[in-house]
Amino acid sequence: MSKNIEIILSGVGGQGIVVGGALLGQAAVEYGGKNAVSTSEYGVETRGTFTKSSIIIGDGEIYFTESVTPNLVVAMAKIAYDKYINELKAPSVLVYDSSIIQEPKPSECEQIGFPITQIAATLGSEATANIVALGIIVHLTNVLEKTIVEKVLNNKFEDFQDVLAMNIDAFNKGYEISSRRV
Repeated sequence: MSKNIEIILSGVGGQGIVVGGALLGQAAVEYGGKNAVSTSEYGVETRGTFTKSSIIIGDGEIYFTESVTPNLVVAMAKIAYDKYINELKAPSVLVYDSSIIQEPKPSECEQIGFPITQIAATLGSEATANIVALGIIVHLTNVLEKTIVEKVLNNKFEDFQDVLAMNIDAFNKGYEISSRRV
């Protein structure tokens, strides 16, 4: 029986959380030869309310569509951080956006802060913060090869070369910054 990797990408509506989860699931299935399930949850207002994307990736069957014991949670907003900080236990890892959460709370899980939004802003657009987070996820979980996610980004943005370049830079920067931490 193979082990599934459970990931939650969370934040608020407007941060591209759902898109980020869908891209990761698509990369796993279309290019990674894996099985994947991606579900999302968001408020009716969509912008500014809690949003999450739950992604499960594995080589074998996936029997449940929602993450129960996530290996990794990425919190890109305070509301998301506050939701998961007391729920997660070791060996789960909580990655938080240190551009937004400057004072992490004590927790039973490992916490790692990266300036996700700040990195995206330096690359030209905070809208790429979800793709920076994707790079962090891929590196920390090692669930997919880096080039596999780059293929999905190429396909998604192939008609918009400037947007493609910015997203590839964002993904690589997230991957790079997390590799310095581990």
